[in-house]
Amino acid sequence: MFTLDQFLQNKTWNPTLNDAGEAGKKILHMRLQVKPGTTPENLNITLSGHDLRVNFENKAGPEYKQVTIWPTADLEKLKTELRGDGFLHITVPMKV
Repeated sequence: MFTLDQFLQNKTWNPTLNDAGEAGKKILHMRLQVKPGTTPENLNITLSGHDLRVNFENKAGPEYKQVTIWPTADLEKLKTELRGDGFLHITVPMKV
């Protein structure tokens, strides 16, 4: 198992912790870079336990990225958003 510091060094998912405004709670924010022209219709996002998987359909064929979300994350509040900055943004509150 990784330490939280090791988890935060993941270069594929670019995780950061932000203050949630409550003692002992943070917001885990991850940014997964997507290929230009990616739309929500090209993505299939699934969560199995703490394993988050993002499947992409693109011209080169199907591809996926997967990460295990930190164990203290509140998965019921996980949110994803594909923004125009070239990243899929994932946010989830967690206890630290």
